[in-house]
Amino acid sequence: MAARNYVARRIAQAVLVVALVYTIVFFTLFVLPGDPIENKLTSPLNPLPPASAEALLAYYQLDKSPFEQFTITVGRLFSGDLGYSLVSGRPVSELIAQGVSDTIVLAAMAFVFTLALSLTIALTTVFAPWSGLRNAAASLPIISISTPSFLIGFLLLSVFSFQLGWVSSIRDQGLVSYILPAATLAIAVNGVLSEVLIQGLRKARAEPFVTVLRAKGTSEGAIAIRHILKNGAIPAITVLALVVGELLAGAVVVETVFSRRGLGFVTYESVRDQDTPVILIVVILVSTVYVVINLITDLLYPSLDPRILRHGSKAAGAPVPARRQKVTA
Repeated sequence: MAARNYVARRIAQAVLVVALVYTIVFFTLFVLPGDPIENKLTSPLNPLPPASAEALLAYYQLDKSPFEQFTITVGRLFSGDLGYSLVSGRPVSELIAQGVSDTIVLAAMAFVFTLALSLTIALTTVFAPWSGLRNAAASLPIISISTPSFLIGFLLLSVFSFQLGWVSSIRDQGLVSYILPAATLAIAVNGVLSEVLIQGLRKARAEPFVTVLRAKGTSEGAIAIRHILKNGAIPAITVLALVVGELLAGAVVVETVFSRRGLGFVTYESVRDQDTPVILIVVILVSTVYVVINLITDLLYPSLDPRILRHGSKAAGAPVPARRQKVTA
């Protein structure tokens, strides 16, 4: 019963967050003073033909009240109608579909790179036998956090594309073309995850069960991987949702730097052109992905630490202290 209530509560919170985000973004973008949609469609600088602009004006029903516009838009959203671009007249669903597949591959590869890089930095910081190496690894998260992604992208392009020629900056080389953008994102966002993981490993390493395991003759490698890492990684799971959000947000900059026409580039163009229907769907899509990842993170916690089910007041995603593991012979 406790598990069922926990899951139901987290799902309800996730749905509520997405609904609130959609409502706030809609009224911010669509109901601003001066009718931004009408101003865009009737602007002489808009490349749409007059007939198409008139059709879109009729489609968005700007003569209705803000609440009626919101109700109509929500109804269309549930029917799969995401609206039309104010610049090209194309369905927003087509624009999103063209960019989302590229961004999914980029974000997935960057996520894998981020996990590998953060784990390497944390393990080196905590377990490396040389103090110089530990100190050097411990400084990397701060450097990562303080370095903007566009600078990292330019440096990687300069070295691996312009000087070494390993990766083309122009041609599409399949998965190879994703390596530099994914590495840029991973380097830019791994700092927080690395730091949380370092602190978790240090705390778990100081737990009494480590001394018991050593007394029983367990090897240091087994203690580090099977016990300390398992307990120390619990707080870092919370940060995974933040990492996904940062990857999606960072894609706007990285895809622009590497001239990739993914969701980030679509976002850049829609903001530049004040294409509000596209901006709305992009924001909702990114928010939904972020909320879903956060929900999955919350649902994973009880399997790692059952005490969460007994403490319903604990905030979703709050770092949970590493549990004291019972060691059996």
